[in-house]
Amino acid sequence: MYSAEIEEIDFRKIAELGNRLLPALDRMREEAPVIWSPSASAWIVTRHADVVQAFAGEIPLSMERFSSMAFGAIPVEEFFEKLPITANTIPHWIVNMDPPRHTRLRKLMTRAFSRKVIEDVRPFAQATIKRVLDGLTAPCDIEFLDQVARAITGRVILHLFGLPETHLSSFQKWSYALNTALGAPQPPMHAMEAAETALREMRDVFLPEIAARKLQPREDFLSQLVQARDGDDRLEEEEVMGICYVALIAGHDTTMNSMALGVDTLLRHPDQIDYMLSYPEGIVNSVVEITRLSAMSTSQPRAVAKDFEWHGKQLRKGDLVLVMVAAANRDPLVFDHPLQLDLSRPTEKVVTFGPGIHHCIGHLLAKMQLGEFFPAFFSRFNAQVLDESLRFIPSIAFRGLESMHVRLTEKQG
Repeated sequence: MYSAEIEEIDFRKIAELGNRLLPALDRMREEAPVIWSPSASAWIVTRHADVVQAFAGEIPLSMERFSSMAFGAIPVEEFFEKLPITANTIPHWIVNMDPPRHTRLRKLMTRAFSRKVIEDVRPFAQATIKRVLDGLTAPCDIEFLDQVARAITGRVILHLFGLPETHLSSFQKWSYALNTALGAPQPPMHAMEAAETALREMRDVFLPEIAARKLQPREDFLSQLVQARDGDDRLEEEEVMGICYVALIAGHDTTMNSMALGVDTLLRHPDQIDYMLSYPEGIVNSVVEITRLSAMSTSQPRAVAKDFEWHGKQLRKGDLVLVMVAAANRDPLVFDHPLQLDLSRPTEKVVTFGPGIHHCIGHLLAKMQLGEFFPAFFSRFNAQVLDESLRFIPSIAFRGLESMHVRLTEKQG
């Protein structure tokens, strides 16, 4: 439990907290490395060393956390009755698997998410970024998420999947529903029902596309998944669907929000914009540092696999643990001047994409898009965020924005 000296964070009000969440996590990290949060019904882990230990699998924490996930106060029986697609598909998501199931699925997925596949998408991403930026007639005021971030990342992920741009508005609705429901500490039933609807609609789109790729493969990600082999082993249809669900959030929503939060972060450190544009060879390192401070990746959930003691606290089997990536990335024991953006700093200890066996498979796609976007955007425009304070969606896993209003003027010369 919280001591009298530690300010409790109400994780049920994650959207209202907005950017105030980050200094609150900083205070918690300095005073209590492992602490029980009544509002999240979970143990909160904030120090870099402990987060790395959790990711490395050195303590008994499991990804198979269905029974521990705090889906509001919904009993398991009622969950399966009212939300059958959600209940039946979650166990097939790679983010909910431990070895050996995780090892098998990751091996097959890696063949479809290879560096070559991502590099094949790069020209399309470059062309899409140019197309979107060309459509902005500065000086102008824009809603950045709809007019820029989603317009780019949505089209890229659709291209990757081999799906038409007509699904762009649906992707927006699906990703929002899944992120706000499955990323919230205790989502209300109406949020879970919206996620169930999103999953049903996605199945209606993806299942015929998967069937078509089995009959006639194309040069796209879905075909890569359908054809992925390891000897006689191949992905089952439900496993392919699970990858599609996860890729929607990990490949689209998180990159979109990293783009928006990254722009806001860079505008707060204008000297680093000049550095980024002056050292294009360091763009991947710059992207990782931007993700460190912008803190889109907030937490990763785990379930306690067996009773154990951690920093003097007794964790019980089945307890939910929230591994706070955002707090670890601001740990002063690891990062000098952690609240400053420094694109020249080494980034090998940044945990945004998760070290260990669960290292984000889509990290190459995210880094490629962000690495292409930030220089293109800031070499062309001066920008100013117009919102007095940013409005966030109610997700504790990945921080996302409801909107971000930006004023653009063309750079001269």
